[in-house]
Amino acid sequence: MKNFDEWNTKKKEIDIKNNFMHPKVREVWWCSIGVNVGKEIYGKGTDYRRPILVINSEDSDNFIGIPLSSKLKNRKYSKIIRTEDGILHSALIYQIRVFDKRRLIKRKSSLSTEEFIEVQKMFENIVQNKTTPFGDVGSIEQRGPIPLQEI
Repeated sequence: MKNFDEWNTKKKEIDIKNNFMHPKVREVWWCSIGVNVGKEIYGKGTDYRRPILVINSEDSDNFIGIPLSSKLKNRKYSKIIRTEDGILHSALIYQIRVFDKRRLIKRKSSLSTEEFIEVQKMFENIVQNKTTPFGDVGSIEQRGPIPLQEI
């Protein structure tokens, strides 16, 4: 059973922190992501932590990250990667989101440039709608919008 009350207490502690870590692109950080709803990825342990791959950290308070999982899945929206500490993870690209930098706990590792480029390409294909749950359907200009009854 998910303990939302315990997470809310932890989240309040995180919210009052005044110091910000400064992650760099390609780094993997332990991050308190909390307890979330439904199939949204959540953290584990007393810090509700999960490793996160930093995609963009240009904002002073926030960064964009991809949650990682130790359960290896090479699916349409995830990719198996090996961090520079030699550990295999699934990059859950479909779970990409913005994180407040106060959630960061400590740097864990980083990703090689080559592996990072592969993750970027996969993300770009999803954003450009080249890959969908309906298969490779091309751009919206080529096919038009997907009718609601197909969704």
